[in-house]
Amino acid sequence: MPHIYYAAYNEDLIPLTIQIFKDLGKDVGAMVYDHQNPQKMLETGAKVLLSRGDTANRIRSKLDVPVVEIPIPFDDMIKCLLEASKMGKNIGVVGYNNLLSGLELLNPLLNINIKQVFANNPEEMLNKILQLKSEGIDVIVGGIYQTNVAKKLNIKNVRIDFSHKALEYAYNEAEFILETILLNNRKNEELKAILDTTKEGYIAIDKKGIITLINQTSLKLISNDVSPLIGTPLIDVFPELKHLMDIVNTGEESLQDIVRINETDVLCNMIPLKHNKNEVIGAIATFNDIYTITKGERKIRNKILNKGFYATYKFTDIKYTSRSIKECISNAKKFAASDSTVLILGETGVGKELFAQSIHNESYRKHGPFVAINCASLPENILESELFGYEEGAFTGAKKNGKEGLFELAHNGTIFLDEISEMPLSLQARFLRVLQERKVMRLGSDQIIPINVRVISATNKDIKNLVYSKKFRDDLFYRLNVLTLNIPPLRDRKDDINVLINNFCKTYIKNRNISIQNDAIDILKDYKWPGNIRQLKNFIEKLSIISNSDIINAQIVKNMISSEPEFETTDYTNKIIKIPITKEEVYEALSISNGNKTQAANMLGVHRSTLWRLMKKYDLC
Repeated sequence: MPHIYYAAYNEDLIPLTIQIFKDLGKDVGAMVYDHQNPQKMLETGAKVLLSRGDTANRIRSKLDVPVVEIPIPFDDMIKCLLEASKMGKNIGVVGYNNLLSGLELLNPLLNINIKQVFANNPEEMLNKILQLKSEGIDVIVGGIYQTNVAKKLNIKNVRIDFSHKALEYAYNEAEFILETILLNNRKNEELKAILDTTKEGYIAIDKKGIITLINQTSLKLISNDVSPLIGTPLIDVFPELKHLMDIVNTGEESLQDIVRINETDVLCNMIPLKHNKNEVIGAIATFNDIYTITKGERKIRNKILNKGFYATYKFTDIKYTSRSIKECISNAKKFAASDSTVLILGETGVGKELFAQSIHNESYRKHGPFVAINCASLPENILESELFGYEEGAFTGAKKNGKEGLFELAHNGTIFLDEISEMPLSLQARFLRVLQERKVMRLGSDQIIPINVRVISATNKDIKNLVYSKKFRDDLFYRLNVLTLNIPPLRDRKDDINVLINNFCKTYIKNRNISIQNDAIDILKDYKWPGNIRQLKNFIEKLSIISNSDIINAQIVKNMISSEPEFETTDYTNKIIKIPITKEEVYEALSISNGNKTQAANMLGVHRSTLWRLMKKYDLC
């Protein structure tokens, strides 16, 4: 059954119309419009009507249905005028507002005398034609009504019939309107289905407090008759929500109010509905019972905690006395108040993740997840699936139900990408797209997932040099490097060594009264600490285990430092740094971690690539 119908003035017009639509290959119904029973037109299932002139005007006044006016193309009008010019020089063109105006301008070209008149209804049309007859008009040009009147008055006439061009134009416009109607209907059905299946209650009212929308969850809160409530005053059904009218009157929203409805405590949000951002046209209340909310919060927190997606460190955990770290913390706190991307620069072991976690915990995202990943710790294919997630069957070995990516898991929180400089070029373009569009697509999926994530990245490499050498995308670098935090190495802030030693001693030397003499601390301050704070921490831990003396002097510290071979690596400014690590330490770290290179590298306080070089050096591969 077609949804587009032609509403005819009478039966005479239907055969021609049906034939034209058949020629055009369009499925259009046709029937005479019954002025006595307008609703009959809609019983056909018509959603858009095609008509012309007075019939179109009458339908618009009687039915709530879109009406597309069938136009009169210029070339159709010229054709009729040329035909009329053969019958006489004085031509009266009579029509409704769909008629082309200014036809008198054609008089010199066609060597005729056109007089054009307009009418609003059939009665006025009759009077106009009578007037034209009295003025000596030879021919009447118009629609079926006008030409029928002309025949009765014995005036020559030319009827403006439908053409392929006119009906095709009208059909295309009607088809567009129909698609819009069907799309809106589908969206309304989807919205109704969503509202009726969601656990959250929705009630909307107009300016007078009359219910215009209510879903099943809201109805379940009513213990009495649940007959259709749309059109009912809100106060008669939900007197507990009477303050919703205050929202209509003030235009101000009211959030997170606790309301008791029929022995059920709900958390309620009341929001004004506005037209053109200013005019309040109603209000909507959304609510959920408190039990459901608290249960959901527990699940979310348990999920985040079980996966370790939370930040433990705060700025108060950073131990320092140096001015440089004080400035770092001051800048980092300013960064926390923003939501821009942050790039943290610093050598291995300076505490880049500690600062990243502190920024997160100082920001408005502190209640959201903190997801951290080391871009150097995973092969390219695994890193891609970890970051973006994947669908079932995306690749061999993919989990049955797929897997959420870290960007999804970090939604409404922060993602920390350590060693960002190690991200493969092939992934950098995709990562840049995520940053720009705030959307992610899992591997093997065509579904776009919006995300709200703040990105903090870090590197111990000279990333500007990597950009210059085309090993890191410049557009990604500029996107990441909005806010830059440069953490100085431990050797450039020797004032912090004392307070750090004291802090680590409290951790590792709890049951012994050990004293580290000033000359020993001086030795530690003179050392370059290529592994920075992480290396100092490991050193104090080792000292607490190896040393049997309760007094740690300079000689003990010297012996521990000098007895360890040095290994060369480079920091993020490409300076060569010596890292003392023994073969036994590497072997022990690999044993404890069951061969996990990332865990072993973290235990040794070095980068994963450094661990590989150590393993090759000591023949442990």
